[in-house]
Amino acid sequence: MSVESVRIPELSAAGAEAVPAFRHAYGDAPEQFVEVYGDPAAASATVIFVHGGYFRPRTDLAHSRPLARALAEAGVLVASVEYRRLGGQPLLLDDVTAAIESVCAELPHWGVSEQARQNLVVSGHSAGGCLVLAWASHLPAQGPRIRLRPLAPVTDLFREVEGHLGDGAVLDYMGALPEDDLEAYLHHDPRSRAALIPARVDVHSIHGDADATVDVEFSRVFPAALTELAGANHADVIDPDSPYFAQVRDLLLG
Repeated sequence: MSVESVRIPELSAAGAEAVPAFRHAYGDAPEQFVEVYGDPAAASATVIFVHGGYFRPRTDLAHSRPLARALAEAGVLVASVEYRRLGGQPLLLDDVTAAIESVCAELPHWGVSEQARQNLVVSGHSAGGCLVLAWASHLPAQGPRIRLRPLAPVTDLFREVEGHLGDGAVLDYMGALPEDDLEAYLHHDPRSRAALIPARVDVHSIHGDADATVDVEFSRVFPAALTELAGANHADVIDPDSPYFAQVRDLLLG
């Protein structure tokens, strides 16, 4: 078993000690909520984070709690998104879209300053990186500037299915092969939709070159800025105890 596959459950266990300031429901389903970390009134920025797990139902947001807590300790407000993992597509993308819209609408009511609302970062790890990239590709051209910071993102659903990567996780998520439902793939696939991400969204991926779960090559060929972390694995980019965390934090918030 790889170091990174062991570290994710360890982060989930550590997440039991991370207590959010409050929880916000963006829908009626039990999984449609965000956990909010940090002091809304004192926050210098807003980070909306979407966890990964290769779209598998068994992986919830617990493993992203240490990251959310650590970012909040750096002085920002963090809204960590949970979603209906049993739903496959299109529910996951629909939920992420609804969650981001709901959080942005609620920020003034939570007492977040206009400056912190405008200083908006949207990030996601692994499958969460895929989801936020797909979300951004459906945004209108006009609107506020957003910094999009995918961490070790899944960027090419076609190649994932063709290579049977992640034990077929993407095929299970999509529910059909590309030749059987091309429209769905073209709606969800970040690589196919990259040119549709509006210019107001500043996309900058962060990926370890020792990632054994999502190959860094996916980020290398994606048409966006990329910072490669030499020696970092898949879990390192979300692990506050990793030697890479300070750099990841600065790339997210800087």
